[in-house]
Amino acid sequence: MAGFDGGTISSDGGALLLREIDQRLNLIPRFSHGFLDGRNQSLVEHSVGAMLSQRVHGLALGYEDPNDHEQLRTDPVFGILAGKRNLDEPLAARVR
Repeated sequence: MAGFDGGTISSDGGALLLREIDQRLNLIPRFSHGFLDGRNQSLVEHSVGAMLSQRVHGLALGYEDPNDHEQLRTDPVFGILAGKRNLDEPLAARVR
């Protein structure tokens, strides 16, 4: 008998290779420096870099529709890609 109650899982494990490439080339941090963040920093919950990471990695993994991020924001692999230390904290949601 097999048990399939493994808790939170992800089918995007190959994304960790993308993360390694990103870290070695420092792509997302370099890319995020091109954005002016005019938000009130005392109210910011998600950095520009984390949001770019979420979007860029989502595109690279075939999630073209921003609506996909509503579900992906709780995916542990996407949390790792965005540099989250606490994977129980969700990523940014799509603004409606």
